This record gives sequence, C-alpha cells and structure tokens, in this order.
Amino acid sequence: MWLNTQSIRIISMRLNLLIILLIIPMIQGYSQAWKQYPYEPEGGVFSFPSDEGRHPDEAVEWWYIAGHLEGLETGTSYSFMLTYFAYPFLGYEGFRILNLCNDDTGEFYDETQPLTFLELGMDHLNIGASLLTGTFEYWRLRRDSADHLIPFEYDISAASANGSLNLSCASLKPPIFLGDSGLFDQGTESYTYYYSQTMNEVSGTLSFRDKTEEVKGTAWIDRQFGGFNQVTGERYEWFFVQLSNGMDLNIWNIFTGDNQLPDTSTFKHLTLSDDTARHFTTTDFNFERLSYHYMPDSLMCYAQQWHLTSMVNQVDLYITTLHHNTEVRFPFRFYEGSTRITGTVNGLQVTGRGFAELLKTYENPLLGINAHPDETVYGAIPVSWHLNNPDEGRPLFYDLDYSLDNFETALTVRSGISDTLFTWEDPPLANGDSCWFRVRGYSVDTTLFSDSPVSGPVLYAPENTGAVDYELNHNGISAFIVFPNPANHLLNLEFARDPHFFSYQVCDLSGRIILGSYQTIQGKTATIPIDQLKAGSYIIRIQVDSVKSSALFQVYD
Repeated sequence: MWLNTQSIRIISMRLNLLIILLIIPMIQGYSQAWKQYPYEPEGGVFSFPSDEGRHPDEAVEWWYIAGHLEGLETGTSYSFMLTYFAYPFLGYEGFRILNLCNDDTGEFYDETQPLTFLELGMDHLNIGASLLTGTFEYWRLRRDSADHLIPFEYDISAASANGSLNLSCASLKPPIFLGDSGLFDQGTESYTYYYSQTMNEVSGTLSFRDKTEEVKGTAWIDRQFGGFNQVTGERYEWFFVQLSNGMDLNIWNIFTGDNQLPDTSTFKHLTLSDDTARHFTTTDFNFERLSYHYMPDSLMCYAQQWHLTSMVNQVDLYITTLHHNTEVRFPFRFYEGSTRITGTVNGLQVTGRGFAELLKTYENPLLGINAHPDETVYGAIPVSWHLNNPDEGRPLFYDLDYSLDNFETALTVRSGISDTLFTWEDPPLANGDSCWFRVRGYSVDTTLFSDSPVSGPVLYAPENTGAVDYELNHNGISAFIVFPNPANHLLNLEFARDPHFFSYQVCDLSGRIILGSYQTIQGKTATIPIDQLKAGSYIIRIQVDSVKSSALFQVYD
C-alpha cells in the first residue's frame, strides 16, 4: 500500500515521539542529587552554575545547543542548531549561528550574525545578545517564582530571517566531562575545558518561514572554552549520538595539518554516557568513512556516512547524514546537520539520531605514475605510483590500465588495488611492444576520483631465466643473473663474461637511488651487501664501460 506524504509525516512523528517516550522514563528514574546548585561533581574540574557562565581569561568560548523537534500540529520533523561564540569578529564581541531545517523535506536555512553581549554572566548562564540587525536574543537559566535559579533548566529565544525558536529546555542527565575530568589537550597545540549535557527535554514554539507551531523534542548541549579554536584550528569531524537504549556518545576525530589521524587521545576520543548516566572517555574506537558528497557549488566535499566500531560495549554503529546540503557558509564553511543511526550495542539492535559537525573536507586524489628507471622492462613489470595529497580520512582504491597505442584504446591490468605498487606477472605482451600506463584512484563510493597522467612508454622484452638474460648490444657484456632472488643479507651477481670492474646502483621502483658503488672483481661473480634494505622490490643497475643493464630483485624479512 502506498502512503501519502501526510501519512509518512505522521508515522515519522509517532516514531520519533516513541523514541522520546522510551528514553525519558529511563532517565527520569536517575537520582536527582545532581540537580542542585552548587554542583561540583567528583573527578571533574567544573563547578555549576559558575562554569555555565563566561570565562573571560580564555581565548575562545562557545555555547552550543542542537536538537530534534516535532511539530505538534503538522507532525513535521525539524532540527536546529544555535551557537554563541565569545570570540572577536568583524569588530564585534562575538557572533551567533542559527540553523533551522525541515527534516522531512531537507529545506534548510542558516544565518550568522555579529553580536554585542548586553548580558554575559560569569557566575551562571545568562546570555543576552544584540545582533547586527538589532534583534535581541537570549539563552539563560530559568528562575522559579522566588527568583531562584532552577538548576540545568533554560529559556532560549533566537530569530533569523527565515524562522525563530522560543524554547524551554531541561537536562535529564547530569553533565559528562570529556577526557574524564573535562580538561585535556586537544589537537597539536591546544587545550580545552569541555562538558556536554547529553539529553535535554525541549518544548516551546518554532517558526519556519511562514508557519509557527508548538514543538516538542530533545536536544544536546555542548560547552567548550580554552585554546582550541574552531575558526583557525585543525580540521575535525564531531558527532553527538543519542541511542534508543538511553546511551549517548560524544565523538571527536581531529586531523593534523597534513590530513593524518593520530591514534592518540589528543586527536580522537569517544565519551560514552550509558543508560545509568555513568560516563567515561576512550580512544578505543575506529571510524570507517563510507561515502562523501559535494556541496551544490562543487567546492566543498564532506564525508556523509561512517561505520563506528569499538570494543567498548561492543559498539557497531552506522552514522548517516539525513541531508547533504546543511552547510553553514559564514564565517567559515562547515557542515552541520542531523544524522540517523542504526546498528548494535552489546549485540542488541539500536536506533538513534544525532548531529554531525564537519570542518574536515576532502579532495580528489592527485596521482602520478613513477617513471620506470629503464626504457626496457624484462619479464614481470613493476608499476608504482604516488599520491600527492594523502589523506587518512579518504582511503583509496586503484585501477591500473595499460595501452599499446598511447591510450587511444585502453585495457585493464587490475581493478581494486589497495597499494601503490603492482607487479604485472606474465603480461600478455609481445617482445618489443611499447606499453603506456595510467592509474585511477577513487574513494570507496567513487565520489572522489582522478586519473594520473599517462606514463612514458616502456619497451617490453620477455624474461627467460628468472633474471635478465639478454645481449645489450652486439659488442657488449651479455646478461647477468642475480641470486638468490628473493634475497636477504647478500645479493650475488653472475656475469656471462668477466667484467673485471663495474659500477652498480640499487634503486626503489620510483627510481630513487638507495645503494651504489664501484667494484673490482676476479672472475665472473660479485657479492653486494643489502642488509639495510627493507622488504620489497628493487632494481639493480649495472654499468661496465658505457654498457648498462638492469634486473629486478626482491628482499624478504
């Protein structure tokens, strides 16, 4: 039976409300001892409510909330993100970013406004901001009828050209502290104070373009201050995850400037809050990026699906962005939007939702084929290539093609190669064929790809004895053989004629010279030490007078 759009929206609303109704009773059973001020949790560096307020001695500070709302009248699924930055911007004290999205249709609006803080409490959360447009917004702790602060409950009001939020928000779990204590080194040179309020019940009104309605849902709050700077710091991928079993996850993965992903706590961590509100931070997890997507202007490309695995609680989750286009353009470009989650925890099926904040972007691979050190190749043909823009977040596969007519026509040697070296055994080539090569590199979903330039031609000659065995010219030294092959500590050479003296070079497959010397010998044999060579394939070049020859050999551990 086909469902119309309204039916789908109603089913979606009921499913999302069901998740909320399942999670909230779990959490409401927790001890409420933390819902009081002052609150100074053991093991952390924070004191509440003061650490909800401003820290003027820190270089960067921001207050972040994002969540999922359901329209009680229309059944529409919405998501939102609101962040206030205390960081100088265009001559102002800071700026605000407000995102609103209709998650049923993907219609998305973002707005960044410079601001002046008319109110910015240092002993509790009290943000009152005047935007460039003259609009007044606030995010502050709620007060009871006696004007006392209500711990971990907030009133929020923000508006943009395309919509507005007027929400009440109450934390259902105590704050969690990233890095266990809440203070840790982040990235190459930065430190940060960081806590999250992972599950918050939200209600109020939302306006989206010309429609205003009451809404209800859940949200996540992040608080960070210190030296780590979103604007100028290292690029990262960050996620919050709220699962149907009451478990919440905060996940960071930071890239170095050269796109590496160090396996250390300063660059990666997963903070997990279970269904009893206990939490801890671990680096024992892996991220596999499964898909990427370009923005409509084709300038920025972000990952869009991840496979998260961890031995901790046997986490095996797939995180997928709900929409491809929820990108903030100003003051810097980054992706921020809803995710859906499926998978298992401790072997049990779970679902969930969350948000992805992606400051890391990806490029097409830039490839080049390494020149072969000789014009003629004998027997098996080693082909190697290099990647000029390596990126650990973009693992690649390669297809190697060859041509006998400079790629007027192309044939495939091998597809799906995971290394940057391939030795072509028993090529279907005739003696004297000229052969060109080209390699294509691509991401797992082929969104990111490119072809290398075509290599210069090499002349193929068959191999007869497992080593080079040919006459270089009618007056020259004939073939030499290398043995054993593969070798370990010593490589032996045997010449067809007594050369008395010769020079040699040992090169890697890109042509880089690793060893070389001039040697005199008695008879037709010589020995070359190769202790310093790592396991792999190499080329040895021999020259006697003006006559040159070469052979391929391998080294094993």
